[in-house]
Amino acid sequence: MQAVQMSVYSPKLNVDINDISTPKIKDNQLLIKVMVAGVDPHIVLALTGKVKLFGRYDFPKTLGNELSGIVVEVGSQVNKFNAGDYVYTMPPLDDMGAFAEYIAVDADYVAQMPENLSFAQAAVPLSGLTIMQILQMVKPKAGERLFISGGTGGFGQVAVPYAISKGLQVTVSGSKPSREIAEKLNAGFIDYMSTDYDQHEHIYDYVIDTRGVETVRKHLKLLKPGGRMISLNGGPNKRFAQRNQNFSYSRKILFSLIGFVLDNLAQLSKVQYDFLYVEANGEQLKQVTKFIEQTHFEPIIDSEYSFLQVNEAIKKITTQQSQGKVLLNLENTY
Repeated sequence: MQAVQMSVYSPKLNVDINDISTPKIKDNQLLIKVMVAGVDPHIVLALTGKVKLFGRYDFPKTLGNELSGIVVEVGSQVNKFNAGDYVYTMPPLDDMGAFAEYIAVDADYVAQMPENLSFAQAAVPLSGLTIMQILQMVKPKAGERLFISGGTGGFGQVAVPYAISKGLQVTVSGSKPSREIAEKLNAGFIDYMSTDYDQHEHIYDYVIDTRGVETVRKHLKLLKPGGRMISLNGGPNKRFAQRNQNFSYSRKILFSLIGFVLDNLAQLSKVQYDFLYVEANGEQLKQVTKFIEQTHFEPIIDSEYSFLQVNEAIKKITTQQSQGKVLLNLENTY
């Protein structure tokens, strides 16, 4: 089969399309024919080596964190899925592999695909799990205010409506053309190119930062005293390390040191900084499915690329200008 792989960490974002063996499944796994894969910002972090803090890859490494597809083989210990099932999944981030014709995934990370979505629309597991795990962590109350930086992109397609369904008032930022997407998502909008952020200081209970260190200081100012920022890109910190009991003592110390500046910046603003590295979870993904089916929600697609256009798809993500999901179609790889 063919797969998109990286062979080295590099700021050049180099990928190759290689012929590799179709994976053989274990007793607790499914073999899935990948139909559509999501192209998300974590791909860039992986290619540039920024994920080395959490573990190094064995090269060559197949890319891709989220997918929708069809089950073609079922392990002997799996009884909740059958060949022919339409499913979607986010494998663990350190064991990605969605940019391939087939992928072997532990059944515990897989869920039935929402019945109201196409394969393209259903390539959203990472986004769904991320917002669910954030809200479980912060435990917001109905009526509180949430700001999502860049919330009209792939993550926002699920994050915004899911947060609104929990009673939150959601505002997103984006470029001027993104305003229409925000309106479709029923979210408030800040044009980050022209709006004075000072007008929005100290009015949000929570901020989800998707941009990273270069914008953290600006986004911290949006929070009320006592508010919380959860970053997906800014880097780990002491609170994140303490929350994960599986980390070694040395890794907890390392993460605490890395996050020292961000924690201090937050403390000076009388708010709290935290970091999330989303985890694969099939049971939570079932809840995402239930939400999508009950609300008849359909994610907006920015662009869909063929398998051979993978470099263009990755380049699209680096612009941070997508208005919806960026997808890689693997139904036909040739």
